[in-house]
Amino acid sequence: MTDNTLAPALLADIRGMIEASRAAVAVTVNTALTLLYWRIGRRINDEVLQGARPMARRLSRRWRKN
Repeated sequence: MTDNTLAPALLADIRGMIEASRAAVAVTVNTALTLLYWRIGRRINDEVLQGARPMARRLSRRWRKN
């Protein structure tokens, strides 16, 4: 192989590695953010709402009767 044919293949390979790494990082960040938001919601539910959902319970009972 000459330098002219090696360079484009090498650059394409490096681009592929960078793109794959970026995609993996995006998945990791999205997973971490989803977990964070879920934990925040759970904490709010436990601390502020104290797990109570009176309206949901009333509506649920009402719909079960029909």
